[in-house]
Amino acid sequence: MRPKHPPHGALRRLLQAASASAAALLIGACGGGGGDVAGVGTGGTGSFSVGTVTGFGSVYVNGVRYEDNGARVLDDDGNQKVIGTDVNPLQLGMVVEVTGSIDDSGNVRTATQISYGAEIKGPVTAVDAAAGSFTVFGIEVRTTSATLYANLAGVSALAPGNVVEVHGHPDAAGRIVATLVGREAATVALFVVGGGEYRLRGAVAGLSGSNPDYAFAVRGVQVRTSADTRFDGMPAEGVPVALTLQPVVQSDGRYLVKRLKLRRSGYDVSGVSEGEVEGYVSEFNASTGTLRVAGYAVRLAAGVGYEDGVPADLKNGVRVEAKGRIEGGVLVATRIEFESRDRDGDGNDDDVSGESKELTFKGVATCVSCVGTSGSFTVQGTRQTRLDYDAATQFEDGLSGSTLNGRAVEVKGVAVSGASGSVYRATRIKLDD
Repeated sequence: MRPKHPPHGALRRLLQAASASAAALLIGACGGGGGDVAGVGTGGTGSFSVGTVTGFGSVYVNGVRYEDNGARVLDDDGNQKVIGTDVNPLQLGMVVEVTGSIDDSGNVRTATQISYGAEIKGPVTAVDAAAGSFTVFGIEVRTTSATLYANLAGVSALAPGNVVEVHGHPDAAGRIVATLVGREAATVALFVVGGGEYRLRGAVAGLSGSNPDYAFAVRGVQVRTSADTRFDGMPAEGVPVALTLQPVVQSDGRYLVKRLKLRRSGYDVSGVSEGEVEGYVSEFNASTGTLRVAGYAVRLAAGVGYEDGVPADLKNGVRVEAKGRIEGGVLVATRIEFESRDRDGDGNDDDVSGESKELTFKGVATCVSCVGTSGSFTVQGTRQTRLDYDAATQFEDGLSGSTLNGRAVEVKGVAVSGASGSVYRATRIKLDD
């Protein structure tokens, strides 16, 4: 898990031309390399989505499939990969932003650009295995039954001093609810020797100094910039940023910023009309029907529908998926799907739903060991995934373990704990339509 991403030249030029206050309010930056990445010129409707990767072959985000062949995949370092040409860097459990299009039928979604990055990468400072939580840089990370793991059996296998990379959703209490946790190194020393870099996302706080020597905090972590820092936009108080840090504390007690990138603070307004955003609610105003989800502006549409909850469940600190149309830089939500609750009304996301998300894989099956009622196979779509099946797996269309090899299939599955990370069990296998 060592993501690297492409340059965002157009965004950098736009933001550097704006004042700091304008940067804080910017709603049109797409985070990419310029141009109309919404893809509406191909016919249909532009779309924008924020959510968790839940499958491959193409890519599934929040359970919705996007054709991804030829899509640009961008990381926080400005590196770019092209799906179908380069190795696909995406992983299950990553939180991504997808810009693309929907055809005139409304059934086929195509991703043009997929952006991703870790919320935090750094040293574990404490572990509470019983609570399923740990801290990185002193920042609390919470896990749920839906959290996936790489190079790690789970929170109980973590120890202070491990270096981890965490993807997930910042909540209203300043924590990160992890969707993917990967162990990068057993110790900081090994991480440094391997040329590793820390990462941190959040809002700039306590900004002082002047270009290029700024000092500020992000999530309470003290950092500073220098003439060696690569700036993709200039910092301003309250503006969200993605930082790459040298993994050694400097003599002044701060981490040195190797790269600073301003993060998207709104929707791509160039042709995007449909949106879906997953994340935590903040700034909810019941009288105006306005709120933010994952920091994005949302307004409740007249007659908005609710799934897995009722209107009274909508409050700051709960996790939702907001779906609707984008008008004037605001997602007008026609549907709200609840993913967590705040049953005691303390504004804290205490009761996260324990249900794991269903995973989906499409592609050609290749048997690793398909003998009897249990076995394992890989599915090669735009990324290869290994899955197991057992007596509880439902086979359809005349398929079985003995007839699986070489068939184009669609597989539904779930993640289960493994000694070296999450492994995937097929719950249903059928021929791909």
